Amino acid sequence: MWHKLLKTLARHYLRRQVRIHPPLPLAGLDLDKVRRVLLISSTALGDTLFSTPAIRALKERFPAWSLEVLVHRVFGTLLAHNPYVDRLWVYPGRNRRLLDLARDLRQRHYDLVVILHGNDPEATMLASLSGSPYIIGSARSSLSLAYSAKVAPRGLFEHAVELRLNFVRLLGADTQDKRMDVFLPPEAPHEAEAILAGHFGETPPLLMALHPTASDPYKWWPAEYFRDLGNYLFQAYGAGLVIISGSKDRAYAENLADSLVGPVLVTGGRFPLLTVAALLNRCSLLVANDSGPLHLGLALGTPTIALIGAHHPSRIGPYQADWGTYLYKREEVCPLEECLTKKCRDNRCLKAIQVDEVVNLIKNWWEPRFLSS
Repeated sequence: MWHKLLKTLARHYLRRQVRIHPPLPLAGLDLDKVRRVLLISSTALGDTLFSTPAIRALKERFPAWSLEVLVHRVFGTLLAHNPYVDRLWVYPGRNRRLLDLARDLRQRHYDLVVILHGNDPEATMLASLSGSPYIIGSARSSLSLAYSAKVAPRGLFEHAVELRLNFVRLLGADTQDKRMDVFLPPEAPHEAEAILAGHFGETPPLLMALHPTASDPYKWWPAEYFRDLGNYLFQAYGAGLVIISGSKDRAYAENLADSLVGPVLVTGGRFPLLTVAALLNRCSLLVANDSGPLHLGLALGTPTIALIGAHHPSRIGPYQADWGTYLYKREEVCPLEECLTKKCRDNRCLKAIQVDEVVNLIKNWWEPRFLSS
């Protein structure tokens, strides 16, 4: 209700602004005179990672441009060591600090704002209040009337990485390398090793990771399936397990850990994000639901099996990453898309993915490629 009211107020405000100062067409932007650009990618972990190829492409095409990124306060560390980013701004959430942020952004005098991904009305309002004469954003935004250029998807199953690259392609930037970027600080691997040694006594020779939750239960593979898989990984490979979870789902992850026969470390929101990334980077395999840690594993180059239910893997699954694969059955078992509106709690599409199928992938896909390495 409050969110709808904010959108309505923002739409009325922007309509008045557009009548007074219509958005300039992007064709009028002189790329040679651009000096400072704001990129908005202020949502979830996976969304932040999906934006990194576009950020890299833009910096490689225009190395003299200063690229500043507005990022979610929790996930900003993912870009803190990114060499393609010149400055980070923290999105504080929907509160009074947004007014201070808008004032600070306006003082930067941006030549261009690109909304790679952000929730409205905040993303478009901040772009408009920055005073930039040019804004690029999604054609699907209800506030796109304020944009100089509106970018629409090129196909029904276009991957999220490509969706973001489309924004910078308007400026002549592109890349053949579609990998997502994560840059770890030098101390992160040492912190991870200390955690592993302190928890396990000594670091297990083979580490594997599980991520059994996600942003909403409709994306969760059943806990008993993860239990059976985790026990198999210990019995077949002697693997120590790292269960990736946040503080909110710590109890769920710890209950899963209690049901496993092998040694387990539950992150449980106890460690900084880049330390968790370093732990994941130490693992030889990740099996994960559709969630941020899935994309983090792929960005790190960790061999990854994605268990995908509602959203089509061509949109959010492993993309141009030989170290990633997936299992997906929604279209076979449930033609409805009620799960995409978070109304489904039965998880039929994920229950249809059997433990044996994951085990077969591990034997036939993971073992030949990654076990010896």
